[in-house]
Amino acid sequence: MAKKKENNNETININEEEILTDEEIQKIEEQEKEKNEQNVEKLKEELGKMNDQYLRLYADFDNYRKRVQREIEETKEATKRALINDFLTILDNMEKALLISKDHKDSIIEGIELTMKSFKDLLKKHGVEEIDPEKKQFDPDLHDALMTQESEDAPKNTVLQTLQKGYLYKDKLIRPAKVIVSSGKNEKTNNNKED
Repeated sequence: MAKKKENNNETININEEEILTDEEIQKIEEQEKEKNEQNVEKLKEELGKMNDQYLRLYADFDNYRKRVQREIEETKEATKRALINDFLTILDNMEKALLISKDHKDSIIEGIELTMKSFKDLLKKHGVEEIDPEKKQFDPDLHDALMTQESEDAPKNTVLQTLQKGYLYKDKLIRPAKVIVSSGKNEKTNNNKED
């Protein structure tokens, strides 16, 4: 059965079956509340699972980081042991040279030369190169000029003498070569010769 309701000159048809009672409204509200609570519970469950996954992932990553750090330290130590072993070979050669030198004084120089060769070979094996700047152009990136000296033979900024050798490790400077650099010819000497 339909009722007509007039409101400000408007007629609205209301079907009595469409009108909800307070009990029905309360029941619908309870059902909505229950659905919302179920949704909240599902979201809490999902959040809990995601949090658990995050914690496991974090723990796995932390374990991985610690393992990598340990492996790096072990690799460093193994490298040090290998290098020390190579130095021990040179020490053995020096001890042999010292024993031989007691009976043969001339063999001291030969022993020192062999030891130096062994040491240079060891450095080369590990990627260390000697800088040999003599008679080359002065390079401030590789050389440390301790003094300049006049030279009739060498042009200005040419390395005259190496006082201490420099070294590179895989093209990176370890120690610059300490050198004496030419300041060129003495102009006063040249002027006096012309007179």
